[in-house]
Amino acid sequence: MINVSQDAFDKDTILLIDPSPNSIRILNAILGEEYRVIFSTTGKTASVLAKSEKPRLILMDADLPDIDGFELCQKFKNDISTRDIPLILITEPQEDEGREMGMKIGCADYISKPVSPAEVKLRIYNQLRLRRNEELILQRALYDSLTGLANRNLTLDRLRYAITHDLRRGQLTGVMLVDIDGFKLINDTLSHDVGDQVLVELSKRITKVVREIDTVGRVSSDEFLIVLPGLHTTENACQIASKLRKTINKPISINGDGEVHVTASIGISISPLDSDDFKRLFANADVAKQQAKSGGKDCYRLFTSEMNDSVHERVRMEYHLVWALSKNEFSLVYQPLIDMQTNKVVAAEALLRWNNEELGSVPPDKFIAIAEQSNLIYEIGNFVLRTTIRDFASLKNSSGELLHLAVNISPQQIRQPNFIADLEKHLDHDGFDPCRLELEVTEGLLLTKQCQVKEMISQLHDMGVMLSMDDFGTGYSSLSYLLQFPFDALKIDRSFVDGITDVELNETLATAVIAMAKGLRIKTVAEGVETAEQFEMLKSKGCDLAQGYYLSRPLPLEGFKAFLEENKEIVVPDTSEVTNGKSEDYSM
Repeated sequence: MINVSQDAFDKDTILLIDPSPNSIRILNAILGEEYRVIFSTTGKTASVLAKSEKPRLILMDADLPDIDGFELCQKFKNDISTRDIPLILITEPQEDEGREMGMKIGCADYISKPVSPAEVKLRIYNQLRLRRNEELILQRALYDSLTGLANRNLTLDRLRYAITHDLRRGQLTGVMLVDIDGFKLINDTLSHDVGDQVLVELSKRITKVVREIDTVGRVSSDEFLIVLPGLHTTENACQIASKLRKTINKPISINGDGEVHVTASIGISISPLDSDDFKRLFANADVAKQQAKSGGKDCYRLFTSEMNDSVHERVRMEYHLVWALSKNEFSLVYQPLIDMQTNKVVAAEALLRWNNEELGSVPPDKFIAIAEQSNLIYEIGNFVLRTTIRDFASLKNSSGELLHLAVNISPQQIRQPNFIADLEKHLDHDGFDPCRLELEVTEGLLLTKQCQVKEMISQLHDMGVMLSMDDFGTGYSSLSYLLQFPFDALKIDRSFVDGITDVELNETLATAVIAMAKGLRIKTVAEGVETAEQFEMLKSKGCDLAQGYYLSRPLPLEGFKAFLEENKEIVVPDTSEVTNGKSEDYSM
């Protein structure tokens, strides 16, 4: 049943599921002024209402007449149309087993009978506030703020899904990378405002040309990525590329002050003909795009294996990577983490470097993926853990406090069956307290094999090892993971920190992340702090720790020890004293 008032649709909708009409009347009286309340006394009707009305939250009694309440919860969580709706379970007092079952299923919270009006309001308010914060962060994480198109993360995620889906159906998936020729010249000569107008107009034109099932994303300042699922032939993609070229070439009016003419270089790659790996397919499209540019621009090119010289470079790098450990080519540097309230060094993040005689200095973003794909990552990760634990076993700051250590962990590394045993061996060997070790993971770890991952993380938690969510805000499931896993810290991605002092949205997002973390009793770490203004802004918001080139570059062990001796307390330097270099991500 639906209960609506004149202004009900301006309010958040709450679905009440309770077998007792009297209980519904009481709950409606409690919530009716603040929310649009709809209700059902049966699970069958509730399932229909949840799909048709799309409530912001479901409040349900675990004891229903026509279906077990936990079974209904499971159905909501298994259904794509209702799985993201927060669900609060009403249970009998002392029903610990039921509560635990509900939380395992995915319920957001529970309330014990008899229901207290104040508690009901508070629990619902907290869940809706979390959802609003999530939506604010998701908007930034998934969509481009200028064009409203999907951003790189979301577009690549849809590409991955499209490839999997089309492979099952025996169809092709096309990837099209559209690069606007000479776009930098438009920005430099006509202004960035004009450049933004051009991008917005082109995004509209591209969206009109492609099909409804296609995804158009903006993946860099002047590049659009288009996912073309369900193709029957390569020619289908070529036809779309030809239409795109014609529509892009049409003049673009600029606020009635003239016209701008642009062209585009388009690269096309097809799955499974070129690859069935979404990252490789994207890379192939980029290679084809570069060929289109070098071929005179204003054209499209299909990827061919002859184009991909980078494959040979990868094989060359993998060959050297196999011998890197035995040749002692890896080294570690440490970037200090500063307590923002005391200005003292309390920890450091370990960052891996590889220097090869033939390849030179190779950044981790180049070789880590190869190490993961070639099953070398576990030995490399083991080296990192063994070395860093040894280096920090007795390392103290100027106050005589033992320093904490943050280490990045690869998803492939932590999934290995010997990971826990090897870690315990390293800790025991150097007498290293597990509570001083913080393992940083990304969503890549949590997306697959969840049962195995949950068990592994549970063991780490029981050992006392801290767990940190790295690059928070760059994926679209981060918030749900914070509720599912026992995270002790989250690292605010540098994309949030960059521009926090001059872009209002960045400040709002950072404030929301910090406030949410405090509510969950999780500490926050800001990475990529480059200026005094960023440091002070984050400090005023209540951020706990900070790292970045403003405070210190990553340092080899002896340099880090010297830094500890020289800096009893971090002195905030003038902005003019800070180098212009941006922090590079050397994490593993």
